[in-house]
Amino acid sequence: MSNHHFTVLSIKQVLLAIVGIYTTQTIITSLTTQALPTLWRDAGVSLQFIGLTALLWIPWGLRFLWSPLMERWRLPENQLIRRSRGLILTGQWLIVSLFLLISLLVWWGILELSQSAVVFLTILLFTALVAATTDIASDGFTVEQLAEQQRGWGNTAQVGSSYLGAMLGSGGFLLICVHWDLATAFLLLALIILLLSVPMFLLREPPRSSTAILTHRPSLKYAWSRATIRISLVLMLLSSVGIRLTLGMFGPFLIDKGASLSDVGWLFGSLNITVGFMGAILGGILVQTKPSWQAVIIALAIELVVLFALTLLADSVSLSILMFLISLMFAVFSVLWVALYSVLMSVASPLQSGVDFTLFQSADALLAVLAGLLAGSLAQYLGYTACFGLAAVSVVVAIGAIIYQTKRVA
Repeated sequence: MSNHHFTVLSIKQVLLAIVGIYTTQTIITSLTTQALPTLWRDAGVSLQFIGLTALLWIPWGLRFLWSPLMERWRLPENQLIRRSRGLILTGQWLIVSLFLLISLLVWWGILELSQSAVVFLTILLFTALVAATTDIASDGFTVEQLAEQQRGWGNTAQVGSSYLGAMLGSGGFLLICVHWDLATAFLLLALIILLLSVPMFLLREPPRSSTAILTHRPSLKYAWSRATIRISLVLMLLSSVGIRLTLGMFGPFLIDKGASLSDVGWLFGSLNITVGFMGAILGGILVQTKPSWQAVIIALAIELVVLFALTLLADSVSLSILMFLISLMFAVFSVLWVALYSVLMSVASPLQSGVDFTLFQSADALLAVLAGLLAGSLAQYLGYTACFGLAAVSVVVAIGAIIYQTKRVA
């Protein structure tokens, strides 16, 4: 990305930084969307209140509104410097401080899981706001520092590290809560996030190489004015509905099927990280062999098969089979995310990659809020089968839309 006389980051430096950034972000999202709902369900909190944890996606959904401001700060007009590193590190260290605060408040007995549920939600909402804002700079950094031919493996690192984050933020967190306590769990997460910021701290971000782009002012208008962005946005949303309708309900579903908190902890932890990593590697291979939306269609087809099985068998098979199917879902999600991110990165403009990529992820997060609230109500009133069934139907629609669009372009 930079002139030859400037320091160019090695792929190893970029990948390590990506792992640190995206592991942290997924620790936050999996803590709020998987660990917290599971802990609350175990403490007897209603499914409808648990559905409110979907509100923690709001900062991720609305950050596109302030992404141009962040991007203008990250890539200042008429200057060659980039400020991604400083922005990312500030965000990481703020999150560490917030987790230490929660740990102390729990330890002192000021915060309590079910009694202080609203206070918990408020602090975590602020944490999500910090993480979501930091992610604008993270996306810009990732898109800029990965060459086209490295994107498949860059996305594998991104998705693979998100599974590491999911293991730490959901399964790992639950297991620490079972064996120690909530205060220790938050303290350990704070220390882990501090360690994860080290690769970014150690690198020196290269400046921009082209003086031609210095006059561009990042904006949502420029993103929205391009047809490729608008079409990709719709196809990405359709592809994500199935994930968003089911992800937050897996924990409560297994608890209601008789699984213990420890069982769910191990499933979301060791088993899911294994299949998630495998899925990320398979996704990387798939993206190298099947270009663009073809890889997404293949991933969606596999997701449809697993969702169909879950819908049919939700009420009739043993807990171990249900756990196996849910693990398969995590592997499929991993393949799908690698495929989707690769397509979306190729669409993002180098003039404002932070804004363009954030627009996609914000839309996905808003979808997560709506789908999460809908899933909570569906599960409460119509049962989990309705939830899984609707997710399967959405996948069929997504496949149809992508095939239609790719034929139209061809």
